[in-house]
Amino acid sequence: MQNKGLVWLVGVTAIAVVAAVWVARGTGLKVDPLAGQLVLPEAAKKIDDVGRIALVHGDQKTTLVRDGDKWKIEERGGYLADTTKVGQALLALADMHYVEPKTADPKAYTRLEVEDAGGKDSKSTLVTLADSKGTLLGDVITGKHQADQLGGGEGGVYVRKAGSAQTWLARSNLNLAGNTADWLDKKFLDLPSAAFKQVVLTQPDNSKVTVTRDKPDDKFRLVEMPKDKKLKYDSVLDDAAGVLGALSLDDVRAAKDIEFPKDGVTHAQFTAFNGVVLNVDLADKDGLSWVKFAATGTGDGEKVAADLNAKLSPWVYALSSFKAKTLREKLDDLVEAPAPKAS
Repeated sequence: MQNKGLVWLVGVTAIAVVAAVWVARGTGLKVDPLAGQLVLPEAAKKIDDVGRIALVHGDQKTTLVRDGDKWKIEERGGYLADTTKVGQALLALADMHYVEPKTADPKAYTRLEVEDAGGKDSKSTLVTLADSKGTLLGDVITGKHQADQLGGGEGGVYVRKAGSAQTWLARSNLNLAGNTADWLDKKFLDLPSAAFKQVVLTQPDNSKVTVTRDKPDDKFRLVEMPKDKKLKYDSVLDDAAGVLGALSLDDVRAAKDIEFPKDGVTHAQFTAFNGVVLNVDLADKDGLSWVKFAATGTGDGEKVAADLNAKLSPWVYALSSFKAKTLREKLDDLVEAPAPKAS
């Protein structure tokens, strides 16, 4: 049903664009025969058959491959892409129409961001669409985009066909993500503090903090709490125990494709009330903070642990600096000296 809706919307937009072209012709203005035509007619006609979207932006290549009703990213070991984002991009590509020709001077390509793709500093994106068998359905170089360039909320984007000197302004709300990581399905884990009985954070220098409680309704307490200190704020222990809640990735790699660091590793152990113990290792590599997971379980937690391992263990995830900082918290990050008493 959704795909039929996409095709219908493409058709409606095409009618509107053609009508605008006829108005222009009625004024006596010279109109290029391509004006009002689809930029990628074959892809628009076979939108349901598109099985592969290849993007070249700068020195990055991103290949989105359809797998049933989902999309995966080849360059990330087949990790899931953001299906909504891919669907929006595909619709925008299929619904893209030529409006008017622009420059054919290669010296102006950089300004419009339609230079040949693949160069380290190039800002253009070469888009290639194919069906699941590899049959080409269309390609185009896309450049600078402006959300309301044509007025009335209609976006405009500069385009050029590879091998052609002519650039065009096209009608489209297309705005492609440049980096491969931007296409990832970012949300991957949500284990709030309510799930856990105890959390132990052990740093590379062997310093350790233990946040624990006996029952789900109890407040967390800090085992290593100094007698002459107080918690920095009331919820600081809940924040430490809840670091795995609403967890999003910045990037991801297949575990088999990355050598996880052996030095400077933070170890975190999360013990849940349902019998699951989730071990998390955190280390820096190539400017990112990476984590890997391993779960064990007893009783009711045995199957839960198996499911977590099936989902998490094939991958190594890059976390945000904020989440990584929380996992690296030491005693001094959780406690402070009480304010001096007023004399």
